[in-house]
Amino acid sequence: MRARNGSWLATAVALSIATSACASGGGGGESPTIEDAYGALTAESAVGQFLDAAKRNDYGLMARLFGTVEGPAIERLGRVEVEQRMFVLASILRHQSYSLSPMGVAEAEGKRRVIAEMVGTRNGDATVPFVAASNRGRWFVEQIMTDDLTSGGG
Repeated sequence: MRARNGSWLATAVALSIATSACASGGGGGESPTIEDAYGALTAESAVGQFLDAAKRNDYGLMARLFGTVEGPAIERLGRVEVEQRMFVLASILRHQSYSLSPMGVAEAEGKRRVIAEMVGTRNGDATVPFVAASNRGRWFVEQIMTDDLTSGGG
């Protein structure tokens, strides 16, 4: 039994190291699975996953969903800096529940506005506009208008 548990631990550690190497862009070529690790399939799912991750304090997932039309912010700013920013955003975005209303009109080429009606934030209920941006078929949270979350409005 001891060897079996040791094997499981070794496999888990190896998988963790391999996953970290892929996520950091340490691999040589392009891989669809690496691209799929960033962003979401739709603007609404990017915002929803971002809010769910903020509620769980999952800064790593938030970082993989944060970006612009140029791609994931983590590729330009680095994992540590982006996750530090996500730590701050998670504290602002903490909520009990939310519903999303996609706006029918695009903000600009490759961008869409999504409204989150948030319940139970630190300032009560809040309406929070998000702008999601698309890059190579993946959607990222680009902007969050946090006025209702930081000013006591709502």
